[in-house]
Amino acid sequence: MNFTKPWLPLTSDEEATRVPVLDVFLRARDGRFLRQTLIVDSGADVSLGPRELCDFLGLTWRDGQSVTLRGISTKDECAVPARIHQIELYVREARCRLTLPFCFAEGNAPLLLGRDGFFDVFQVHLDKTNLLTTFEYGPSPG
Repeated sequence: MNFTKPWLPLTSDEEATRVPVLDVFLRARDGRFLRQTLIVDSGADVSLGPRELCDFLGLTWRDGQSVTLRGISTKDECAVPARIHQIELYVREARCRLTLPFCFAEGNAPLLLGRDGFFDVFQVHLDKTNLLTTFEYGPSPG
């Protein structure tokens, strides 16, 4: 099953840089789904969001695997504590539910859809020229 999504601006400014995005639904502990727009980031190993989202989903912060995010800086003052939880995610266009690792960072963090768990079942084609992303649902060959 294939579907295509247009790239969207990061801000409400129509002249802003457009990025590949996907609307997904994250399952909270109480069973409700929360709709979120995530930036599709083929360079991110793990999906990412703020700790506030972890709390909103009803997850217990300390139960996640402890990690430290550093980005491009090795300075200690730039390190950000984070926790990785397994979450359930639903992609409406593919009628697909999957469980994947999701890293919740202390403080303000962007909502990113990384490779682990997602790229295992979706082939993703980023078309920068036309500002479109095509998603093909199905396990990767081999």
